[in-house]
Amino acid sequence: MLKYVGDCLLTQYVILPLTFVSWRSMVTLYDIILAADDDALKADIVSASIGLGLCIICFAVEIPLARVSALSLLNSTAVTVCRLELR
Repeated sequence: MLKYVGDCLLTQYVILPLTFVSWRSMVTLYDIILAADDDALKADIVSASIGLGLCIICFAVEIPLARVSALSLLNSTAVTVCRLELR
């Protein structure tokens, strides 16, 4: 139980804020680089497209990686022994 609470606290108060800060920093840098010609609308559209594209790629890769992970777990001996004991 203590391990679970520690994991939740670490995720909530360390990993998530660092993720938000890094994404915000990247978007700000993209805006500075892309808006060099003072076309803010173009910079916003390109920045949003990059972010949306990366999110779509992450979601598209999630299912195949989950299947590969499940297959590797099914092939491990520890899971096979546990499955046999449950039957």
